[in-house]
Amino acid sequence: MWYLYVSVLIFNTVALLAKKKLQPIVYYASIFWGLFTAEFVDRWTDKLDWYGFFEPKVIDWPTNLIILGIYPAATILLLSWYPFERKWTAKVAYILAWSVFSSALEYSFYIAGYEYFHNGWTWWHSAISYPFLYGILFIQVWFVRRLIKKGSS
Repeated sequence: MWYLYVSVLIFNTVALLAKKKLQPIVYYASIFWGLFTAEFVDRWTDKLDWYGFFEPKVIDWPTNLIILGIYPAATILLLSWYPFERKWTAKVAYILAWSVFSSALEYSFYIAGYEYFHNGWTWWHSAISYPFLYGILFIQVWFVRRLIKKGSS
């Protein structure tokens, strides 16, 4: 479990120290959107028994530590370093780089025994899904920023 604790500590320390580019409400909305999306997707993958953390279909402290200790901090970092003012090629490269990093982290959690895959789901399925999930997250950021702009006018 030391690897999980160290991961949570590193993610949260870096997220706390990272320079924030966006309004706090954007981070707040994005974190909750990410948690909602993860929960929604996890209900379906639980039903299909594709993957999960630790014990299948069990809510436990280590799983909550991953969900609440890594997901929000990763969202903050993903948004804080995103090249909003750069060309679309830089944005695509950024999303792909984060997808590779996230896939490697997920694989390390699999190797450590924190995550499992069943019924044909593999680590590669997760790796392929990250660019789409991050793309949806950035569409959500665009939407929240638009709502803020609309509300202030």
